[in-house]
Amino acid sequence: MIFFMRLLVDPEIFFYSRCGMVRYYSMLAQQLREAGMEVTIPLYLSKSDFIDGRFQKIYHFIFNRSRNFIVNRVNRLSKKWYYKCIEENDFDVLMITSPVFEDVFLQYLDSNKPFIMVVHDTMRCVLGPDGLYDPAGANADRLAFLARRATKVICISNKTKKDLLKLTSINEEKITVIHTGNLLNLSIEASPVDKLPERYLLFVGDRTGRKNFRFFIRAISGWLEKQEKLFVVCTGSSTKWEQDLLKSLHIEGKVLFVEAPDYVLVHLYKNAIALVYPSLYEGFGLPVLEAMSLGCPVVTSEMEALMEVGGDAVMYIDPYSESSILKGVQSIVENQETALVLKSKGLSRAEQLTIQRMVHSFKQEILACVE
Repeated sequence: MIFFMRLLVDPEIFFYSRCGMVRYYSMLAQQLREAGMEVTIPLYLSKSDFIDGRFQKIYHFIFNRSRNFIVNRVNRLSKKWYYKCIEENDFDVLMITSPVFEDVFLQYLDSNKPFIMVVHDTMRCVLGPDGLYDPAGANADRLAFLARRATKVICISNKTKKDLLKLTSINEEKITVIHTGNLLNLSIEASPVDKLPERYLLFVGDRTGRKNFRFFIRAISGWLEKQEKLFVVCTGSSTKWEQDLLKSLHIEGKVLFVEAPDYVLVHLYKNAIALVYPSLYEGFGLPVLEAMSLGCPVVTSEMEALMEVGGDAVMYIDPYSESSILKGVQSIVENQETALVLKSKGLSRAEQLTIQRMVHSFKQEILACVE
């Protein structure tokens, strides 16, 4: 058994701005270091505030003056540094992070050196409600190519494992399910938002097709318009198309958009009537866990991955049914007892999905790669 482990981490995910996967790998690296593992990330610049690169102090200076041109060149330098680290072979296990299943690293990797990969979802391999980001078949092939060669494949939910097996037919024995722990810092000092309404429903994250925002807002628009002191608060800025939709539904003054760094997000969760998360596809559903952890009742889709997270502690709806969405929202807004029961159950459920449990399981899987 190796007690001192050297983990080399692919820097590619840190080229992206704030998103769930960047938060995931940043927290995982930090926690594994605290658990005694040597974690190396060959990274010059990080695009998010979750983790720093070697030249992070000059990031804003570069970005504000050159936009993406120099940043992209620096990212390519990080990749070259990463490939050099692989060639030097001074590590025990490699962890890949590429969300597009990049496989160039295999040219530099010793055939006897183990590598581990995390599959968060198979979204890029299936048709989406807003069309294809990339040819789904080609992405499935790239995913399968890497998964067959990986020493260990971590899936963040049983749903993702099921989807992966369906797409790739890889050996099930190399797959381990490790549920994601709560990555949000719950102890951070919450910061109030100016002019935040007293009563609001919360919609967190992007509002792309699979997140089902347009369908959700249409489903509740007629009812919401009649609720004098009830609003919907969305994180992030709005688009002119969203504003046009809201205007057409006569609720442009009822839906607010708030930039939400962590200290604001914590405040939003703590004070919302409920989080509404009517997603059509998830590999896990981190906002559901975040909300439960902070005592915020949840209305979410009756989908496999989301049911793994929520258990019996959330209100489930059919995301394809306007009446189901409206009924689910009304059941919490109009019934305080229901809201209190879900709050209590959610807090208990969240205690079963901790970052400590996630990191412990990860450490065991990494150690198993070299046994």
